[in-house]
Amino acid sequence: MQTETLKKNIPVFTDFPPALPPPTERHTEPPQKSRRQTAGMLLRAVCLLAALSTLSLCTVQKLGEIADVGVANYIGNELMGIGADTFGENVTAIAFGAAETTAKDESEDTAPLLLGINYIPLEDITNKILEEEKLREALIDELYSIDISGIPSGAYPIIPVNSGTDSVTKLKNDTSYTIDMNEIAEKAESIAPAAITNEPLVLIVHTHGTESFAEEGVDYYNDEINYPRSEDVSKNIVAVGKVVCDTLNENGIPTIQCEVMHDKESYINAYDRTAQSIQYYLEKYPSIQYIFDVHRDSLIRSDLTKLKPVTLYKNTPCAQVMMIVGSNEKGAAEYDWQSNLVLAEAVQQKLFKDASGIARQLNLRGATYNQQYAKHGLLVEIGSCGNTLTEAKVAAKAFGEAVAAVILGE
Repeated sequence: MQTETLKKNIPVFTDFPPALPPPTERHTEPPQKSRRQTAGMLLRAVCLLAALSTLSLCTVQKLGEIADVGVANYIGNELMGIGADTFGENVTAIAFGAAETTAKDESEDTAPLLLGINYIPLEDITNKILEEEKLREALIDELYSIDISGIPSGAYPIIPVNSGTDSVTKLKNDTSYTIDMNEIAEKAESIAPAAITNEPLVLIVHTHGTESFAEEGVDYYNDEINYPRSEDVSKNIVAVGKVVCDTLNENGIPTIQCEVMHDKESYINAYDRTAQSIQYYLEKYPSIQYIFDVHRDSLIRSDLTKLKPVTLYKNTPCAQVMMIVGSNEKGAAEYDWQSNLVLAEAVQQKLFKDASGIARQLNLRGATYNQQYAKHGLLVEIGSCGNTLTEAKVAAKAFGEAVAAVILGE
């Protein structure tokens, strides 16, 4: 049976506050000034003119002194001079020729007092940066370290690896098509924002919904500790897709999730079953323009060692993400798969900018992966069988934020 979730936190305004009444007009005569008030105003004007005249004379005199010694020397010797107790006293002495001040003892701290400025020594800033770098280095060392000697007999290790790409335009092209990624990148930078309404814009599906993750805190697996599959939607890839769905909704993008595990009944027929679900939702919600099929990868060496593609995101362990774009090379009807590649590149650029290290290289393949049904479609691998559910959820949040930024044109 089809199930779906649609967040309700997107405001739907059906009622508006009543208009405020116009302000009451009041007509009053201007008040009459008394003779005393008029005399007071004249006196204040005379005092102001006298003060301005005095200040002008002082300014002319001081300009001559400044010209004699130079601006830089004057500021250093006079305005910031050490003979005054405060910055304010120096200014007063310069402008109005105040009486000579008492010099401080030479052993006292004679640094000038700068009003309103919190001075942080460059050494303190440098030390802070070094501390943060050392902390990250220590976390990275811990992230990629594993003691194989502690693995029980008959178990296989889970090795943390960095599978992140070093280039935002790097593409693993499994097709015969020639792709100019520089051109794709230029198009990705100018994607227009989507029109947002209250109708669903994004659909999350799971062709391999039973895909699950490694146990938390364990760096090996065996027959007893091995969770490649689970039908518990709170522990498998459906839980990761929910994070993507929630993140998009939180960013104001109406998103629904199909929680059907399409591989539960038949792994071989999973993509056909997903296609049926997609068509069902498109008929029910014609507003859907983006479909993301959320998976987790399976990276296992020939010696049965599992690999865990992982990095740090905000100093938190985070699974790495790979986007797969399908094409029509293997005989599918013509559709605009190139726009899906542009979309993937745009999301890749956002991940590089805001979540460096999370993105693996993009992958273009010959099969469609049901991406021909909607205007935009991507298959995304969040983590692998060696990652934990927690690591995958952190990555799902970062991926959702990147997708939201692209859809909103940010």
